[in-house]
Amino acid sequence: MKNPLAMRLIVLIVFALSSCNLPPQGTSTPRADTTGVTQPPATQPATLMPQAEHRIGVRQVNGAGEFYDRQTGETFVPRGANYAFVPLGNGFTNLILKVGIYDPKRTREDFAALKSLGYNTVRVFLDHCSSGVGCIGDSDNVGLNPAYLDNIADMMSAGRETGIYILFTSNDLPDQGGYSEEANIGSGGTFAGYRNSYYLRPRAITATRRYWRDLLTGLADRNAAFDAVLGWQLLNEQWMFRDQPPLSLTSGLVETTTGSYDMSDPEQKTQMVSDGIVYYIAQMKEEILLHDPTALVTMGFFVPEIAAPEWYVETASLLQKSDLDFFDFHAYPGFHSLRDHAEHFGMIGYDAKPIVLGEYGAFRHIYAEIDSAARATTNWAAESCEYGFDGWLYWTYYPASASAGDRTWGLTDEDNYMLDLFAPVNQPDPCVAVEVPNDNLAYGKPVTASRSLPGEPPINAVDDNAGTQWGAGEGPVQWIQIDLQGSHRIAEIRLLVAQYPAGNTTHRVQVRASGSDAYQTVHEFNSSTNDNDWLIFIPETPLENVSQIRIQTIVSPSWVAWKEIQIYGEPMP
Repeated sequence: MKNPLAMRLIVLIVFALSSCNLPPQGTSTPRADTTGVTQPPATQPATLMPQAEHRIGVRQVNGAGEFYDRQTGETFVPRGANYAFVPLGNGFTNLILKVGIYDPKRTREDFAALKSLGYNTVRVFLDHCSSGVGCIGDSDNVGLNPAYLDNIADMMSAGRETGIYILFTSNDLPDQGGYSEEANIGSGGTFAGYRNSYYLRPRAITATRRYWRDLLTGLADRNAAFDAVLGWQLLNEQWMFRDQPPLSLTSGLVETTTGSYDMSDPEQKTQMVSDGIVYYIAQMKEEILLHDPTALVTMGFFVPEIAAPEWYVETASLLQKSDLDFFDFHAYPGFHSLRDHAEHFGMIGYDAKPIVLGEYGAFRHIYAEIDSAARATTNWAAESCEYGFDGWLYWTYYPASASAGDRTWGLTDEDNYMLDLFAPVNQPDPCVAVEVPNDNLAYGKPVTASRSLPGEPPINAVDDNAGTQWGAGEGPVQWIQIDLQGSHRIAEIRLLVAQYPAGNTTHRVQVRASGSDAYQTVHEFNSSTNDNDWLIFIPETPLENVSQIRIQTIVSPSWVAWKEIQIYGEPMP
């Protein structure tokens, strides 16, 4: 899930030149500014201690990549959750490793609960607590906070003790510790600060290597349980800004870690980013393996064309060229199809390395009821098998606080409803969707309409997905009708409004009895309505012998559309 990014004022400080990493042979590297501020000392490899070998590795079987257990030789399928929030006060916090918040007892209890249900993996953010007292950066702004490293090491011990593997991910370079300042040295002009510099400039590579070096040597000094780590994720989600330089430039040459590129040529611009990310990955993996030789290294991605069009991500070339051991792609139901995601990722037909669905879940603003959320989620995961996903990590174990605008249903919500439903002990094969009962009589039933837009067919109104809609493409009078395929006793009808602009509307609820050709109006909504309003009709006595229901819009300031039509009742003999 994309994490909200505060607007940053980048203070450009000039540091002394420290050991720059060399690019691939035959490329040119721009010089970093070398004016004099003291560089924080890097941790030296001499302090390293031997690491326990990671239990989980990656191999190819008949040309297809898969995870496997190095001790038993058996295939390993990551199944679990993002352990991204924990309870705090009356809500939840994502600062789970912060000194004073991290709870060793709760961590072990939660990991043990997951293990007892057959889950084997959690994904944890290393540096959500990016700056401030008790966060990952040391208070003197030089390096990492020893007490915070103690918490990470303790979580690794909890993983070893309970049999849960941890995929540790970095959300970003921390804002405290001196890393982001170093990475931004010399930014401005042809390179905006922050992410458009982090992946393409030598000083940023040096700073990021130092971050991973300090992290891993600090954990090694604590005899941390490296064998409990599934992998190190360089970034939760890699992306760059389209509307900032160098991506926004339309002329001139730009020098990066991998050479010189002409910004007037779109193909060279694309190549610049691809080469830069491949080099970034190689550099970080080299640093990680110096300190943790059997580690797996990955990176997370989402599809910006679907979620954030102002950001730039390209993964197809990375599947072919990068040195990642496996990939972590993020995709959520309710908006675009899973095939759309797979095509954007460039993963159709790709199987050389494992791909984990490292974030997926059901947004509450789309799936208002937990049963519909569960249905969408299990179908999404099962469908993902068709596109080559090899592991599943639900977003999230505990939910976010209610104030979060993009909150998903947590596995622990409603007395652990989805935690139990999706548990490997209850659902051994994630590629076979769990049967989730649906009391909505309209769900998936035949539906017709007066007219429809090509991309908004009538079936969208009965698909249990508030992220889609039926749209007539014209104003009133329009209708949509549902064939219940038999006689039913109707107790409630619910309509989710799709409307812009807001205004006064009139909608008639009409029913047709079995054996009749005539519709009878049983209710009329007359009110001012807004997008996402629910209109609910509960008759004084249930409607008997109903076989079809029609919703007719007589008055509306908007083109006629409905996001969802739900009908509750029971079949009649």
